[in-house]
Amino acid sequence: MRHSAPHTAAFPPIEKIAFDELISHLRSAGRFPLRIAMIGTATFIDDDSEAEPISYDRTVRLAECRSLQDAIITAHARIAHDDVEGSAGDIVRFLPRIVTVTDSEGRLVAAGEVCARDIRWCEPVKSDGEARMVVTEASRLRGKAFIESGSDNPNTARSLRFSASVLEGRLVDKVWRAPVRAALPQTA
Repeated sequence: MRHSAPHTAAFPPIEKIAFDELISHLRSAGRFPLRIAMIGTATFIDDDSEAEPISYDRTVRLAECRSLQDAIITAHARIAHDDVEGSAGDIVRFLPRIVTVTDSEGRLVAAGEVCARDIRWCEPVKSDGEARMVVTEASRLRGKAFIESGSDNPNTARSLRFSASVLEGRLVDKVWRAPVRAALPQTA
């Protein structure tokens, strides 16, 4: 009669699974909370109707969340309900353009462009080569923005800078790329 040795390679012991999950959870716990911010344009409205409005770029912190899913839901809700405290009554109006989500170490988790009270999330890059192409194109846009600002075209310069920022929104940190792809709403 032959006795075969137990087949242990197919299934790891329960204790090993629990320990591995614990280690994974502990590693990811240091990345939270996630911080949501809005990048946009603030415009100072003067009482003088003949005065030109003064606009400047501004970043507004929105919230902190304990999970990626909560951050996505919170960002969508705040934008959908125009719940962004970047304005100061009738004096300063804030127009959000980009949403960013960063982790506790400042790494980019997700970014998206604000469009008609919704967020069009940026697809994370898939490789280092794709990241280099994004950086090259964003740098080209920022160079054009610099030229436009020197030619006294501040609105064109601002538009080019925001286009570069949206493109850079694809530069999600490697740690977050797979979880973000899984968590972001699928667009048609």
